[in-house]
Amino acid sequence: MLEYDRRQHRRKEETVAVSPIVHVDIPLRNPEADTNFYRDVFGWQIDSSMPGYPMYSAEGGPGGGFPQKGNGPQAMPGVRVYLQVPNIEAALRQVEERGGKTVTPRIDIEGGHGAFAVFEDPSGNTMAVYQAPNRSSQ
Repeated sequence: MLEYDRRQHRRKEETVAVSPIVHVDIPLRNPEADTNFYRDVFGWQIDSSMPGYPMYSAEGGPGGGFPQKGNGPQAMPGVRVYLQVPNIEAALRQVEERGGKTVTPRIDIEGGHGAFAVFEDPSGNTMAVYQAPNRSSQ
């Protein structure tokens, strides 16, 4: 996942940090084979080194992964966008204060690659927040 410089904007007399899109999961029925479509049609670079979760990078945009499409415990039913935040717990509190709900609380990503949590916005869209690893302690 990419880390971006954080910009800020003003809203109703409060300063809100802008959370960029840093990762997009695109579920595929057959991730190992269907990644060729994105490579061949859009020129994306595919990294299949992680079994069951090929990843892609697209010049000029965030990268992401190709999880299994479906409704099972390890499957994802639709596209999921990840927004980078400085603190997952604080972001989830704000989500809930403004009418959203936490779907999956914080999960630390193996190998020290940060953490994420999944939430649902007031319209029922499922999104995720991502917190980059603290590199100063590593």
